[in-house]
Amino acid sequence: MNKSKFINPAMALLLMLGYLFQIHAQTDKDLLAQLVAEDQDAINALVLYPEETRQSILEATLYPEALIKLESIQSQTSTAFQELIDNFPRNTQEMIWDLTRYPNLIHQLAQTARGNEKALSEVLKEYPDVIHQRARQASLDFHPQLVQIQHLNQAADVAFQSLLMTYEPNTQAALRELISLPEVLTILTDNIRLTVLVGDIYKKEPEWVLYKADSLNLDAARQNAEEIEDWKASLKDNPQALDDLKATAESYADEHGYYDDEYYDYNADDLYYDSEMEDVVIRQYYYYNYPYWFGYPSWYYYPRWRLYPMWYDWGFYINPGGTFVFVGLPSFNFTYWYFYYPNHHYYWPHLSAQFTNHYYGHRGIGTSSINTSVADWRNSNRDVISDDWMRDDGRLVERFQEYGKFESSRTKYNKDHPFNVRSQKEYLDKNTRRYPSLDGNAERNDMDRKISKDPIRTDTKRKESTAPRKKNEPTLKKPLPPDRTTPKVDKGRVYHKSTWDKAKTTRPNTRTVPKVKTKAPKTTVPKKRSKTTRKKN
Repeated sequence: MNKSKFINPAMALLLMLGYLFQIHAQTDKDLLAQLVAEDQDAINALVLYPEETRQSILEATLYPEALIKLESIQSQTSTAFQELIDNFPRNTQEMIWDLTRYPNLIHQLAQTARGNEKALSEVLKEYPDVIHQRARQASLDFHPQLVQIQHLNQAADVAFQSLLMTYEPNTQAALRELISLPEVLTILTDNIRLTVLVGDIYKKEPEWVLYKADSLNLDAARQNAEEIEDWKASLKDNPQALDDLKATAESYADEHGYYDDEYYDYNADDLYYDSEMEDVVIRQYYYYNYPYWFGYPSWYYYPRWRLYPMWYDWGFYINPGGTFVFVGLPSFNFTYWYFYYPNHHYYWPHLSAQFTNHYYGHRGIGTSSINTSVADWRNSNRDVISDDWMRDDGRLVERFQEYGKFESSRTKYNKDHPFNVRSQKEYLDKNTRRYPSLDGNAERNDMDRKISKDPIRTDTKRKESTAPRKKNEPTLKKPLPPDRTTPKVDKGRVYHKSTWDKAKTTRPNTRTVPKVKTKAPKTTVPKKRSKTTRKKN
């Protein structure tokens, strides 16, 4: 037999594996590109961190099992912590959550005997004055709970140290850094498919991954800067939208007490002036995040690991001279709130049109707070709003006002007729003449014209909105609105070190930030345009 006609089986296997590896390597990069497109918000969040942090992120992707184990420790600890404080009143929960933000404070309070004022004063010398009152109250009234919380924290730390021992020093250092960046760990574990794939490619081609990460960093930073500048310029050219934004901020400020801890008076001493530098310094207590092991307060809609001045959410402040100054785009929390309640569009239609026009000018970016909220709202209302409806032909403001009145009226009807609840199409069919700009065949017409749909989620349908709970309502947890899913990424703080979270800033004192005196109703059909009165200094 002529053996030259036959290939050695072992050699054939090696050739086949080599060929498959080449195909697989290319497929990995193609798949990564696909996942990057699908999870652009997560990618932008990660690549905006500085180079040394990106290096720690990539090191962690090499060991996805470590991230999963960390998430398991966090899940058990946070559940136990929440059960421990769940039966306390909201203000007590806020106090305890707040104390957890300050490094080692719970441990120090637990180790200090209740009533030992001298020892407690020594402990508090190491912490900002603003937290002293709460620390004293907790030490006196909730010392047993503080001891239990410290035991939970110690157990988590022991488990973490045990996990670290199984890895090399550079991996240990990376994981330690990421524990102090809980928003990063949330992104990595919530997008575990992406994490695994990045780690696999990084292991094979580290230089290529580092190059791509650097390129994405530059692109994301440039796009973010351009979008913010466009937002500022367009608002300055649209005084009616700017007035709506101011009024909206007032209403948001009035309702915001339900979501955030009012112990920190954003309208007083969260900033102070450095006369020599002619700068403004943000108070130290804003630097601290909620600890990874305990999670973040249950009343937030989405991962929110840090406490921010309220003006951060609406993206501007008013300086002592009365000048309107932008600090960035409105936060996800703000735009999410704005688009959830339909009658916001009735009272502030110029702002609704402004958000929409900004969206159409920046759809290529796709993951900013405005873009995501507009796209989600558009998707939730496809039954009555066509793509043509969204175009600014000079009457978009009027259409938004009509939509706000339509949805407010439908909400009231469904509340009054719980056994005959009507969808948007059904309600419009009965009231077509009252709402001529809305189209009951909007979705079908768009499909017939083969107009490309926006790159947005299709897994949600709008249901009836409900008014926000009042501040004295006993229920501690505010449920997610029924027509939304929880965003996976704390998109509002994708890179907290790049904006106001610095030692020096140029932001003025927030005493002149507007607070509400009147607000638009949330459950009644709009009758006339609301008037807002700006609080005098």
